[in-house]
Amino acid sequence: MFESSVIEIDGVFIGIVFQDGPDEPYTFRAMHERVTQMDGDILPSYEDAVARARTRFRLGRGRPARGMDATRRYA
Repeated sequence: MFESSVIEIDGVFIGIVFQDGPDEPYTFRAMHERVTQMDGDILPSYEDAVARARTRFRLGRGRPARGMDATRRYA
């Protein structure tokens, strides 16, 4: 790994971006459920990765987290 950076949006750690060499593209690794669809995406620059992750993260607001059921179920 040549270079890596943490991405935080609004104080929340959402993932990392890394580059394997100076002329290689950037790869995003998701660490937050709102950006899991981006995991493994290859992007031309760090700025593109941050912009796309920010958009995806903010679009996910207002939705309940996966696995969180608002109703109780009794067996």
